[in-house]
Amino acid sequence: MIKKINRFQGLRGFFIVIFFMLSVRLYFLQVMPTEKVQANYTNHQTELISDMKYMLLDTNGKDLNNYNKDYVIVIDSKPFKLNNYGEALQGLLAFNFIMKEEISTFSFNDIMKVPHGKSYYKVSKETFDKVKEIKNVKGVYTYIYDKKDTKDAWSIDAMFSNLDKVEAKENTLDYNLQSQIKDNELPSVNFYRDSNTVYSSKGLVENEKNKNIKLTIDKEIDEKINKVLLDEKYSKYDNISVMLLETETGKIRAMNQKDESYPNINLGMEGIGYEPGSIYKLLTYGAALEEGVITPNTMFKCKLKKCKNTYHGNISAKNALIKSCNDAFGEIGEQIGSKKLIEYAKKLGLYSRVLDIESKNKKEAVGTFKEEDAGIDNLAIGQSMTVTPIQMIGAINTFLNNGVYVKPQIVENILDSNEKNVTEYKIDKKIVFSNLTSSMVKEGMKDVVLYGTGEKAKVDGKTIYGKTGSGTFLDKTHCWFIGGFELNGKSYTMNILVPNVPEDGENSIGGGTVAAPIFSHIVSELSK
Repeated sequence: MIKKINRFQGLRGFFIVIFFMLSVRLYFLQVMPTEKVQANYTNHQTELISDMKYMLLDTNGKDLNNYNKDYVIVIDSKPFKLNNYGEALQGLLAFNFIMKEEISTFSFNDIMKVPHGKSYYKVSKETFDKVKEIKNVKGVYTYIYDKKDTKDAWSIDAMFSNLDKVEAKENTLDYNLQSQIKDNELPSVNFYRDSNTVYSSKGLVENEKNKNIKLTIDKEIDEKINKVLLDEKYSKYDNISVMLLETETGKIRAMNQKDESYPNINLGMEGIGYEPGSIYKLLTYGAALEEGVITPNTMFKCKLKKCKNTYHGNISAKNALIKSCNDAFGEIGEQIGSKKLIEYAKKLGLYSRVLDIESKNKKEAVGTFKEEDAGIDNLAIGQSMTVTPIQMIGAINTFLNNGVYVKPQIVENILDSNEKNVTEYKIDKKIVFSNLTSSMVKEGMKDVVLYGTGEKAKVDGKTIYGKTGSGTFLDKTHCWFIGGFELNGKSYTMNILVPNVPEDGENSIGGGTVAAPIFSHIVSELSK
């Protein structure tokens, strides 16, 4: 009897130990399941839907990125094998027919041979849309993958794409933006199986740490300007750059160029910039007025020293601006002196990076000048130096903004995943010229368009302020026009640069004949 009791107690102890071990094993499978167990009972799939970790938005919240779209069909073999041909025959036949139209080698038999896992098929949008209409086929789901289009490598959206992969230099704009998005994750979407093992999408997987970049660019304005640049009448120019600045805030509302496969002209990317020519005379004129060495009525004599083909005779400083007399501005330069002129230029953002873009493969130009070698008569008329359009628009904008220099700005703020502002980029401004000096320069710019070299920039019903310029490079001309206008109650400053225009035996090449008409065309288009 005692032996039976002992045997019973031994068996009971054995089963208690087995039960305990199974309980522990079940607990660990529930809390920390193996990949194999997970695969057996997980009822959802997660797919990445873009190669961009952040959105790039315009000032109105519109997506600035251009994407190449991959239309993807996924077959999850395990639930697909559970399809009942009696229940889903019509859907399966339709699915098979649609897929074979796109992929001749498509076969259900091949899918059935896959023990487990997923098969991916990139298809046309037409095939994608047809498959999406098929219901109740088990183990099939679809999604669209957005791949950043970078063929226009120097467009705004391309320059600000993949910032997480850029080798940025410290204290630059790229480096700052990198720090903002460092915790971002790629966007994904979840697909869940219902009780019939049919997949359906449950929407985006939200990462609360994700941040998005909002630029100052206005996509609607940007598209209107691009439309002008692609006009057939400008096909003879290899490239054209345009920058539009909101006068008071310095916010860049558009930064375009006709051929965006070429390094960005507005920033002088991968180069040293462009000779500004006579648009620089506005700086010379403003500095001389501010220093009190001239008035608009101070007289000078054209000696055909720098004015090669046009004799202006005795001419006032204001009329020298209107008619763009090089000889008069050479003398104005001598009165102010090269040291003081360069001092003003640097206050206005010249000879330094404006947006602070500097990384391994993207370097905004600084510009160049040789004060000792050039001579003040050359510096005063924008020769023997290089600048960038963004530098010049910031400088000239100062006169249209009552003497206040506003550093051009392209990043507006950083938004969190709920579209709330987490970082705002403040306006950087300082007073350089008095209201009186600015008003005299502005008056001269208006007369340049009414009576001088900028007449082709006129727009019916609008007051246009402007200045023409022509720089040289070898045997080609850089044609400039920079000016201001009002649109919907706001003041804007816009710069046009058509670089490397070859000589034309029949027509005069310069800012007044090449760039000014484009300025007029864009203002007219924006005013519609």
